[in-house]
Parts: sequence; C-alpha cells; structure tokens
Amino acid sequence: MDFAGSEHNQRNAHNMVYRDQINTVYRSATPSFNDSIAEKTLQSLAEKAAAHASYDSAQRFPPPNCHPDTRTEMLGTLSEWIDSHTPPIRVYWLYGFAGVGKSAIAQNLAEKYAGKRLAAAFFFSRNDLTRDSLVPFVASIAFQICKSNTSLKDVLGSKIIEALRADPHIFHTPFENQFRKLISEPCLELDPEEWEKLPNLIVIDGLDECINAQSQERLLAIIREVVTAFRPIPLIFLVCSRPEPQIRGAFDHEDFVAILGYLVLESSDMGHRDIILKRYLLDHFRILQKKHRALRHEGALWPGGDAVNRLVKLADGQFTFVVTVIKYIDTGDDQPQDRLNTILRIRGEGESDSPYSALDLLYHQILSTCSEWEKVYSILRLLVTPHETAGLHLERISWRTPAMITLLLNFREGEVTTLLSRLHSVLQIPDDDDSTIRIAHASFTEFLRDPHRSGGHHTPMMTKSEYCDCVATLLLRTLSGLTPHYPPYHPQSFATALSLWESRLWRADDLVGFSCYWYQYCTKVESPSPELITELGRLDPYSVLAMMVYYNSFVRSCCWRDVIAWSKSIAKSTGRSIEALESFPLQFKIAFPPGTLRRVAFWFTFKLETFLGGSGSLNQFQTDFLQALYSVEEPPLPLPFGESRDVLILPADSNTPDRPNVLLEGWLIARVTKTNGEVFDRICSALNHRENGLGLLLDDILKDACETVTQNLIEADDLIHLKSFMNERLGVFAISTSDDSYSDASYYSIPDAPAT
Repeated sequence: MDFAGSEHNQRNAHNMVYRDQINTVYRSATPSFNDSIAEKTLQSLAEKAAAHASYDSAQRFPPPNCHPDTRTEMLGTLSEWIDSHTPPIRVYWLYGFAGVGKSAIAQNLAEKYAGKRLAAAFFFSRNDLTRDSLVPFVASIAFQICKSNTSLKDVLGSKIIEALRADPHIFHTPFENQFRKLISEPCLELDPEEWEKLPNLIVIDGLDECINAQSQERLLAIIREVVTAFRPIPLIFLVCSRPEPQIRGAFDHEDFVAILGYLVLESSDMGHRDIILKRYLLDHFRILQKKHRALRHEGALWPGGDAVNRLVKLADGQFTFVVTVIKYIDTGDDQPQDRLNTILRIRGEGESDSPYSALDLLYHQILSTCSEWEKVYSILRLLVTPHETAGLHLERISWRTPAMITLLLNFREGEVTTLLSRLHSVLQIPDDDDSTIRIAHASFTEFLRDPHRSGGHHTPMMTKSEYCDCVATLLLRTLSGLTPHYPPYHPQSFATALSLWESRLWRADDLVGFSCYWYQYCTKVESPSPELITELGRLDPYSVLAMMVYYNSFVRSCCWRDVIAWSKSIAKSTGRSIEALESFPLQFKIAFPPGTLRRVAFWFTFKLETFLGGSGSLNQFQTDFLQALYSVEEPPLPLPFGESRDVLILPADSNTPDRPNVLLEGWLIARVTKTNGEVFDRICSALNHRENGLGLLLDDILKDACETVTQNLIEADDLIHLKSFMNERLGVFAISTSDDSYSDASYYSIPDAPAT
C-alpha cells in the first residue's frame, strides 16, 4: 500500500478530537462527607498530607512528653491562653536550645486539648522526609480538620472539601494560596459566634527542623498575615522552635508586636530543670530495676544520689541527655551497671568546643561500642542523607527500612539490624524489616554531621552524586536479577517462560517497577563507582527495555540521547568508557503479543523510536502529522494495550529470539531504529514553526513530492528515509487509509489484515 494519491487524509488533519478526554466541573453546592466524590477528594487530600506529622502518629510513638508534675508553670500559662476564647495574643512562640523539652510541651498540650480546643498539629522533623519541609503542611492541617472528632469536621471540613473540588490542582500553587483557599477562606465563612464552641488551636513544633530556612520565614509570614488581617481568622498558633536567626527575625516583624507572646526555655531556670531531670532519672531507674534481672539484687536506692547528681550535672539542662542515658543503659547486651559506670566516667568538660560537650561524649561512647564501624558508618551516612527523588516520587517505597538499606549497601539479610543493635539509644529501630529506621533526636544528626563534634565518628551526608550512584547500582542490580527469566533466555518452552515472566512482573514489588527509572539516577552521577560500572556492564538491553515498556517508564521521562551524552561525558572526564551503554543496539524489533490493539501498537512504536533517537517524546507537530497521515487518533495515556503488556524486545538481525524453538505466531512485529527517530525528529524540528510546514510535509508524503527539499527546508536523504519507513509502518500495522469512521468499536479493535 502506498500513500501517493491518498489526498483525503489531509482533510482529517483539520478535525483532531482527542479520544476519552473528560472535563469534570464541580458545582458549588456544599458536599456531604458521605458522598463518594467527597470520599475520593478526602483520599486525595490524605495522599498530600504528612501522616507522621500529627500528634498521635504511630511513627512518633512513644512521643516526647512532660514528666508528671514538671513544667507545671509553663503548661499553666499556655493552657490559660488556649482556654481563653478571645485572647489578644494570637501566636505564642516557645523557644529554647536543643533537648530542653520543647517537643514534650507541644505534645503534652496537643494531647490535653485533643477533642477540645485542638484543631490540628504539625511536628516537623529533619530526620523524616515526609515532614521536613513546608510542602505537606497545608494539606496536613486541612486533612486533620476534615478527620477531626469534633464539630469542626462538620462545619469546616465540608468547606475544605468543597474548595478542593473547585480546584483539584491547588497543591501545585504557592503555599500562600493553599493556606488561603483551604484554611483562611473556609474559616472566615463561619460566624464569629460559632467559633466560641469550636477548636481553634494549631500546634507547630520544630519549625527550625523545616530544612529550608526561607520556608520557615514563609510560614511565619502566612501566619502573621492571617491573624493581623482586617478580618483575621479565629485560629491561634503555638510555635515551638530553636531561636534560629531567621525565625527570630520573622517574629521581630512590627505586625507581630501586639499579638505575639513568647516563653523561653533557658539556663536561667536551671534549678527547676535540674529537679525535673533528677525526677525523670529516679523514676526510670526504678523501672529499669524491675525490668532487668541483673539489677534486682541492687538496693532500692540504686544507683545512689551521687550518681544521679553526676548525671544531672553532665546533662547541663538537656533533657535529650538523660533520655539517651536511660536508653543506653537499658540493654540486654551488657550489664546495665557497667554501662552506667562508663557514662559516669565522662568528663564534664570535653575537648569539643560544642556547648553540648557531655552529650557529645555520650554519643562517642555509644558509637564506640559498634564492632564493625565501617559498615555502621555506611548505614549512618544513608540515615543522615535525605532521599534524592531525581524528579520521581514513589511514596510506596520506604528508602530507610532495614530491608531497603540491606539492598542499597548489598549487605546480607539481617545484617543491618545486627550492626545497629548497640545503637538503640540513638536510633528508632523497628522490629520488622519493612518499617523505617529513624534517628531519635536531631542533636544526634547534628553531632554526626559536624566534624568538630564527632571527630573520628564524623558521618557526612552523601553528595548527590554519591547517593544517586548508590541508588542506580541497586536499581540496575534489581533489573539484572530478572534478566535470566526473560522468555527468550529462559530454558523452558516459550509459552511457559512467557507465562512465568508475565506473572513475575505482575507480582513484583514496587522496587522492580521503580528500577526502570535507573537512568534518572545514572545521569546524575559525576564519577561512577566500580560497583555501578559493574552493574552497567551486566545490563542486558533487550530484557531491560522490555521491562521499561511493561512499566511504561520511558514514555514519561526518558530520552536515550541524554543517557548516551552522560556516558560520553563520564568517558571524557574519567577515561573509562561505559561499553554497555555505548554498544546499546541502534535498532531492534518490538513484538506485540496477540490481542494487542493494533493502533496502540502503532503509536507505541513511534513513541519508542522517539525515545531511542529523538527528543524523548512525540511533540505536538509529530502527533498532528501522524494523526493526519494515517487517520489514526492518538490514544489516551496510559496506552490501552489490551489483554497483555508483555511486549518483547528482540535483536534486529533475526525474526525470532536466539532460541530456534521460539515461534512468535500471531505476534505483531515492528522494526525500531535510532535512525528513524533521528530523521523524524530532524524533519519535524525544521518544519515545526514554519507556516504550513505540516501541510507541506503531508503533501510530500501523500503525493510523493519533494517541495520541502526544493525550499531547502530539509535534506533530500531525510525525506527519502521518512517516506520509506512511513510506508513500511503502513504495511506492518495494516492500517486502512480509506476508513473515515472512528467509532469506539472500530478504534478498539484489531483489523483482520495480518501483519507483514
């Protein structure tokens, strides 16, 4: 079949209606929490919120809290403020240095007023990627209001749902707009009298642990504006943080003067704080005596007043110190008495210039008990390094679980928890392998990162290149582990191997699908490690590309020439070529299984070719050209393959895979080449912004003309090549050029004509 004389195809270029586009318009009627749309909206809100940021999060259990009968004066002051329905103070700032108990006070008040005055709470943590930034803040506050067990849910939650339905893309807008639309405006819709009976307290703890200092200032600016506006919202805010310069500067704004209160946790209250610390130690020593058999023969006064007073002195007012001491002593590995004596030998004035010298010495002592420091060091480097998304977001994968760390570092199964068994006092180590390991307190992270404090135990963050190298190595190793199961390589019959392959990919965990984005991490590596070079050398292009097709990864974000450019830059800077990438086949065959929608296979082949030799994805000009030339509309994403996504990628120089007993009967096979992609990209780029460029190209193809060459717009060889492979595609996919009807039935069916 030939294009020449098929001029009617041009007519279709003027009426390009994309299939299955759905535009949903929500009405402004207040939704019910019981209707299905509201439930879906609430679910989408939950996905944007930080589940671990709430006061009752399971991940934060057991949370810090005030010891009984401590901080009574401060708690009393804040409680009196919260209980006042119309306080002149709209914002309270509680500040102090690390470990003095700010989070304990925030937790205490959140628990006390839950179900009463508490509207929502957000506990920032630099050790938790889900709550270390401003990104999930508004969604978290809004979601907690919508899920509140108070009347706030009914009167305010429904308005939040309504706002979300009116603007489903609101979380792609600035934080200021998010807060205005989801919090401020819904609050202002209620009568002031209603608020006298409604919860109105927002607790924000650890603002300094929001990793972007500018975001800290932005949040305080948002709060300042909404509480000082002509119509202020009736919410009150308790903000707890360290007195960082940017936070102090934000609170110094003149608009805060009349509505800001503050409380300081500092050394001037040392006498009272020492009493609190001593009471905490005595209570927990009693608990340890009941818990540990080795302590049951000790007297009731163990460990004695001198030891307790020594610990209080070493703490220097830091609650974190005494908490860590108790955790360190509470061990099954050593005698608790021996560990206590080790701590008591810590000098009050260490060599460190840190204001936390005793705490630093305690951390040194804890780390010195690790027998395989090099391996522990590699784990800690991962823990102090935020996960690099490389532009990808897959929240279902937890990157700091024992299981994932085992894979990232290529350790033996169970080795991670064994290596960390002596660090339970500074790490939250889960009982299972699939929950996240967390650093217990920010001061330990700061200690590890600061070489002046940690010395020989200095544990810096991994650079972006180092971390991406580590992740890329794991992803490639994961893919290579599946290569022997690829049907063309499998020892069993083709039908059996194909069935097993399909089942394996269908049942694979999230890591396998995510591994298809290996290139996103590779291209961010500046100097590949020997491990990464090894895994790249094991890369099998056919099976890996088949898996990338199965998980639809390359369609969204990959341009192969970017990968090749990275490979060449590495070879130039290091003198080491990455043969697996440079020898990647420039052409291959793609085989679609029986049942594949023929028009979908057509579009997919062009997309794959653009990935291999073009700009990475079909642009609008290319899409319009193909739709007009072949009278085939582009299907919506994700591509509706039909019964199976088990596309095979095969060598270009054979009609079947390497094994002669493999017969792809009934399969649709197309040839894909890098040259096709490059030529198509070159021609369309040259004509894209040319007036009537699309019409000129269509005329040249349909009438077998060469006007684009005559006008010196494209090269003659490129046009000849384009005509050749466009005619080849016409035959391969058996697409009728005389069918002007595109009913759903004809679109989602396979023509009877066999593939050639």
